[in-house]
Amino acid sequence: MGNNVDFNSDSKKAFWEFTTPVLVLTLFQAGYSFVDVFWVSQMNAESFFAIGVAVPLVTLIISFGKSIGTGTNSIMSREIGDNDLIDTYNSILHGIVVCLIIGFIIMLSTFFLKYILEYMGATSSMELSIQYLTPIFLCPFVFIFAYFFANTLHAEGNSKTPTRLLILTNILNLILDPIFIFVLDWGVSGVSYATILSSGITAVYLLYWYLSGKSKVPINFRYFKPGIVYDIIIVALPNFLTNSLWCISMLFFNKILIEQLGQIGVLLYSTASRIESILISPQKACGRGLISVSGHLYGAHKIEELTDLYHYVLKVTVLMAIVSTVVFFFIRDYGFALFSITDAPESVFYIALAGIIIIPFNEISVMSGKMLDGMGKSYHELILTIGIIIYEITIVTLIAPIFKHGICVLLGIVIGEVTFSIVYYILLRHLLNKSKNDNITAYAES
Repeated sequence: MGNNVDFNSDSKKAFWEFTTPVLVLTLFQAGYSFVDVFWVSQMNAESFFAIGVAVPLVTLIISFGKSIGTGTNSIMSREIGDNDLIDTYNSILHGIVVCLIIGFIIMLSTFFLKYILEYMGATSSMELSIQYLTPIFLCPFVFIFAYFFANTLHAEGNSKTPTRLLILTNILNLILDPIFIFVLDWGVSGVSYATILSSGITAVYLLYWYLSGKSKVPINFRYFKPGIVYDIIIVALPNFLTNSLWCISMLFFNKILIEQLGQIGVLLYSTASRIESILISPQKACGRGLISVSGHLYGAHKIEELTDLYHYVLKVTVLMAIVSTVVFFFIRDYGFALFSITDAPESVFYIALAGIIIIPFNEISVMSGKMLDGMGKSYHELILTIGIIIYEITIVTLIAPIFKHGICVLLGIVIGEVTFSIVYYILLRHLLNKSKNDNITAYAES
């Protein structure tokens, strides 16, 4: 059990013990993502556009695994914090069942890909997008279980094992991409096959890790008792809907960008999103750590420590965001130069640059959302996500006739992120104070 973090020690120390390995992974994944897109961009503009349009759907599939894993993580963390091991064992079994059901539904949805892409406005890249998406939709389990088991191991305090595996997965993907794309001449399908094969290794090994008894939490259906699936969905469904709603907003923004800029708009949006993923990679690690540590503290009713940890993580992540955006401002030309295939004018790149500057505000929303996940209150995050998406889409729709060249999308996102970062912070302060008062009342009555 040497890989596991002791959550009962100092919360900040436990947070960094857990987060540091994940930080290595997220930094590596960010670099991998950049190189991955670079390989894709070397094919041709049509293939790059086809994959850019399909990215929200792939993100949606991955979010199933992440969301179910997050829901299971939240329960496991709280039950471990409350020393209820039987419910901990039961929760992972329910998570596996939900993953299996979702995977089969995704496989069946392969028959509707054409209609989905038509709705997305991807008619000009229909054939290439289908070539890219079909293998992924037929093999959803490799993505779902890779992220699910990574999250459940995080709940145990073991962040090192999934970190090592996912780094190995990304290295393998980087090796396979140019081979499948160029040597075997599989084009966009090669990108899919490389991703499936590399992710499949992670999923299979993590399953082996549990079945071999190396984990603290066993997979044994004698612990299965109906009921916990509801508690998982309470966290997982809002978390998934949050991700899926963002995918829907991406589809809407893509349509606006296609209307105003053509294919370059989607390519730019995809490129800017990849660059943003690099800049926020340290904060992603902090978010994963925050879910597990806050879940243990909330389960143990340590609200004072939970509040202190929340403010501490906010300070750290906002500082990280400010540093990363300032650094990128000075090296922006090198970053954008890797994607010369877009052939976009310099003024358009500055629109993407301006969008990246909102990252410090976004960190407040993201970290608050992770805290809500750990506390098992993800429905608050869902409500706020619905609000911010409606808010941003409304703003973009209203100003689209006035601000062209994609500026309307930028303004809508900036205004929305800044506004709701304030709302998130106020909500978390309220919930933490309420939990603190409830604990005081319960102690006085006892």
